[in-house]
Amino acid sequence: MDPNGIDPLKQNGRGRDVVAELTSARETLRTARSALDVAVAALPDVDGDEAMATPALLLLLCGAVSAKERLSKLEAQLANKLAEA
Repeated sequence: MDPNGIDPLKQNGRGRDVVAELTSARETLRTARSALDVAVAALPDVDGDEAMATPALLLLLCGAVSAKERLSKLEAQLANKLAEA
């Protein structure tokens, strides 16, 4: 714990609750992955590995990648904050 009384798990120095943001980011990623899994499972079974991705499927994929990037950044911020403490 910070000698000034600021818990590094709760605050990142700008008044944000890092734990709450991480929880939200994990849930966003979980939701995005679930939606992507459902969409991929609904793809028709074709011979071989080739299939055409629809714009909707690409949006789901981009959403999952974006959610993962956000989570990774928040985790890195938390790790840095803990290292500073």
